[in-house]
Parts: sequence; C-alpha cells; structure tokens
Amino acid sequence: MSVVTTDPQVASSARRLPLWLMALVVGTLIVLAVLGAGMVLRGQGQVSKGPAPDFTLETFDGEVIRLSDLRGTPVVINFWASWCLECYREAPFLEAAWRKHKEHVMFIGVDYVDTEPAARAYLRRFDITYPNGMDLGNRISDAYRIQGVPETFFIDRDGYVRGVKIGPITADELEAWIQTLINE
Repeated sequence: MSVVTTDPQVASSARRLPLWLMALVVGTLIVLAVLGAGMVLRGQGQVSKGPAPDFTLETFDGEVIRLSDLRGTPVVINFWASWCLECYREAPFLEAAWRKHKEHVMFIGVDYVDTEPAARAYLRRFDITYPNGMDLGNRISDAYRIQGVPETFFIDRDGYVRGVKIGPITADELEAWIQTLINE
C-alpha cells in the first residue's frame, strides 16, 4: 500500500537523494565519460590525413624544432626506438634518403619510450645525421596516435598528413613517398 500526501515538505523529502548518493552518481558519470572519450580516441587509429599535429622537439644536439615552422617544406617523421629490432632494418634507408634529399625534404626522428644513452648509441651505430630527439612524456606519439614503432608519417608542404607507413619502410617505399611530396 502506498501513502499519498498533499504536504509539499513531506513529498519533497521523499524524492530527494542523499548527498553521498548524488556525489557517487555524478562521480561515476564523470569516470564513464573520461573512459568513453579515451576509447573513442584509441579507436581512431593513427593520424592518416588532415592537418599534422604540431609539436616541438628538442633534438639530441640541443636544437629545438617546431613542425609548424617547417611549412613550405615536405617532412618525413619517423617514430623509432633503440630497442625496436624492426627499426634497425629501416635506419639505413632513412639516413640514405635524408642525405640524398635533404635540400628538398626535412626528416625528423622521434625516439619513443627509450633511454637517452641507448638512443644515442643507436644514432651513432647507423651514423644518423638528420634531427632526432626524445618524445618526452609521449606527447608527440600520443598526438599522432601511434600504435608502436617504427611508424613513418609523410607531411606535405602545407602541413597536412599525406600518409603513414606502419612498420619498417623499404627504400623503394620511402623514395616513392619522397617523390610524391616533392612533386606536389
């Protein structure tokens, strides 16, 4: 049997939730919203088209490079790590392409989840001369939503991502991408 009342004070108190329960409900909704947003971002995969996320990278040589400052020049961004065996396969191709095309294309190496001594040893081992720096706090890799290394992004003169190569790139693939970027 239900009780019906016409007293507004009694009716109001019966509908009011305890403060702790309201806080719990609101907190749960916030956590669910944050988790949902993270799942959506992860489900988007790598950035493969549109404006390239801007970033600033301090190189191992102390130079500061800002991607947006390179507008007008095609850019190849390679995410790598010294512990990545697949990165060893592509390192010679990247350096050779840099030396061949450095008048027309900028190369940037982004070292992912690594230690500085190991990264520097990797660069010395392959005599890599194009600018490289550590992705401190994974800010750059998060912006590009990489899933692992190696991954290489191709940015046109206007700052737009034209493509991405997941996994080690071959010399022929790299040359084809560079020619596409130069001839646009």
